[in-house]
Amino acid sequence: MSNHEALKLRVKRSDLRALANQFAEALKTRGQFVLWLQGELGAGKTTLAGELLHALGVPTNVPVLSPTFTFMTEYETPLGLVAHLDLYRLAGDDDDAVEALLAHRKFAGLLVEWPERAPEAPSIKKTHAIRIDFTDELDERDIEFVG
Repeated sequence: MSNHEALKLRVKRSDLRALANQFAEALKTRGQFVLWLQGELGAGKTTLAGELLHALGVPTNVPVLSPTFTFMTEYETPLGLVAHLDLYRLAGDDDDAVEALLAHRKFAGLLVEWPERAPEAPSIKKTHAIRIDFTDELDERDIEFVG
């Protein structure tokens, strides 16, 4: 998949794990990555982040919860340390807060929910993006992957 190639799919919840495995393979080939996860509240960003982290090697018995109140959770993977960030609670355009959060660790990858809250933060310059949108079906989502 080239840097600007987009993959658009309609996905059932039951197919999310297989899709996450495909996305994880694309992330692994990149080396260090920053994946932006975008979509409305409740669209499934954290659910997809969990499937991706498991596909990247986090044991399936390790729960992946939303880091909304802690801003960031770190996970050990075979690639190295991967951080899951949720910037929803930032006041907006708070690039310095994001930089301070990431300053003291080296990460193999970042999964960033609500990146539009600090779009100019140098540490979260995206290498890939996933947009998740609701559909008319409760158990389906439209997903667009760019990477």
